[in-house]
Amino acid sequence: MKRSPLFFQVLVCSLILAHGALAQSGRVKDAGTAPVTGEANKVSEEKPALVNDTRTAVQLYEDANSYVQKKFAEFEKRGMPYDQRLEEKIKQEQHDLATRYATTLAARKLEPKDTYYLGLLYNLARNYEGALDAMRRFLSGTPDAAGEAAQDARALIVIQASKKGLLPEAESRLAEYAGNQPQVANDRYVLENWMVSAYFNKQDYEHALPHAQELLNAAKLAAKKKDFSERDKMLNDAVMLLSETELKLKKKDAAIAAVRELRNFALQLPSGNLYKLALRRWLQIEPAADLFKLFETADTAAAIPPEIVAKEWMDLQPMKLADLRGRVVLLDFWAPWCGPCRVTFPRLQKCHESYKEKGLVILGMTDFYGHAEGKQLTPAQEMDYLRNFKKKFRLPYGFAIADSRDNDRNYGISGIPTTFLLDRRGAVRFISIGSSDEEASALNRMIKKLIEEPAEPSKQASRNGAEQTSP
Repeated sequence: MKRSPLFFQVLVCSLILAHGALAQSGRVKDAGTAPVTGEANKVSEEKPALVNDTRTAVQLYEDANSYVQKKFAEFEKRGMPYDQRLEEKIKQEQHDLATRYATTLAARKLEPKDTYYLGLLYNLARNYEGALDAMRRFLSGTPDAAGEAAQDARALIVIQASKKGLLPEAESRLAEYAGNQPQVANDRYVLENWMVSAYFNKQDYEHALPHAQELLNAAKLAAKKKDFSERDKMLNDAVMLLSETELKLKKKDAAIAAVRELRNFALQLPSGNLYKLALRRWLQIEPAADLFKLFETADTAAAIPPEIVAKEWMDLQPMKLADLRGRVVLLDFWAPWCGPCRVTFPRLQKCHESYKEKGLVILGMTDFYGHAEGKQLTPAQEMDYLRNFKKKFRLPYGFAIADSRDNDRNYGISGIPTTFLLDRRGAVRFISIGSSDEEASALNRMIKKLIEEPAEPSKQASRNGAEQTSP
């Protein structure tokens, strides 16, 4: 049976807005929204059940489920432009159709396996009471149910039972879900999120804690297939919930440990955005913390970052990060139009002069933007502009200029300036966000620390092949 990408919505808890998509089979949709009050009944009154419809339960569901897709395929074929109001209208028509089909199906004497599709139709119609009841009947009437259908039913029950505060039932079905296949990390994230939120609503933090821990585990697995912004949000939301649960239980050290783990994960990815979120959360928990002192000790496994991507090199021979092993490398992500970036230039100049003979290499990481100072520029014109810019601000280190956003995605850049500091092994050891004096002080201290760390003898030759030329 062909799958379609349909989504669960996640409960909005008092701590964070955590939204997730349940991807198990693509058949359970809108499970997290508030039940429709009267709308489904209104439609069924206007358009009664199709008593002469002899299609099977699965045929009725597939017809309702594919309604939106077929409509938009038709509109695309006719060359119709996108219209949000039309989209909302089509989705409402789908809900109405699902309501009619569910009414038709409910009037029959059903086999237990058919109640699964009745549950899906109710869910599609946003009749969550009906969906919960149907999925309960499906699992109780089909004790040997397995595969996607059983997992979909368990997942829907977990969500609806947790919404209603029926936590023993939700716990039981979640345990069954966790012990069976197939399952997707993103689904587990959604379900654990519902459980944490439900226990928070009851102020039962002891029972919330194991679900918060599983939420983070699921986030780490699910995040591997996400765009960096969605990935970072998922990981940060999980740590927010976990750390808040620990704080509610008066376990401050455990809360900080969770945030520190997030910071380590940001270094390993690497992600400047996630690093920033980890710092923000740490300071919420411990406003007076000396973050640099805590971060100075490398408590994470060395992680080699992605190779940088560059279309053009300025005052620098084309190279790879691998060529710079044995040196301390500073990757400064900036743009000519960025005011805070300009604040950092004198500091970077000073770092270059102080440490270039001791093994520091600075790379100015920027992109072709196609414009500068209100003028549209060709790539050649933009190169000329960057050369003049470099002279004007007396920047003594080379630039790597990309014609795509690959570097931004690979390094999780959500704002500039963002600086990555790599040790002599090539591992990211520190990330600096922004242009504040505190950031500058921390960066200087970390550069000094990494410079003083001994280079691996086998990598000393790298120093000879990666010399930069000053303008």
